[in-house]
Amino acid sequence: MTDSTPHGAEEPRQSWVYSTGSWSPIVDPLTHEHGGGFDATVKAAGYEAWTGAGEAHNVPLTLTVFSRLQKPCFLFDLEGSGTSEQFFARTLPDALALLNQLAPTLQALAVTDQIARAEPKSMSVLADLLDTLHGRRRDTAGRIVEH
Repeated sequence: MTDSTPHGAEEPRQSWVYSTGSWSPIVDPLTHEHGGGFDATVKAAGYEAWTGAGEAHNVPLTLTVFSRLQKPCFLFDLEGSGTSEQFFARTLPDALALLNQLAPTLQALAVTDQIARAEPKSMSVLADLLDTLHGRRRDTAGRIVEH
């Protein structure tokens, strides 16, 4: 048996698309031939920034979601400390379902982002919030009062 693929031809890049509650492999809609990096590739595919969570260097994981009119309509870019992963949602309901699944992670990112941005003058507000959440009280010197 011989391989019918011509020599030198590469297999198309594969990715994942979320549609109506399930994942399927697809040929990656991003053509990585533009040489301008990720942003140029995303723009060439017709995607524009739609929403995101976290900022690079403040949190261990950031999410950016891009949109376009052509299906798959949404591109998700999860960026970690050393690499990023892209996947797609076919329609708006699919994108919203994915965002709902990612909500616990996004909430953790938002809290981490706020803590990373906290200035010394706002740390007491953060301490007060944590004390309230844990049912603690402090005396005027800032020491925790035992119940």
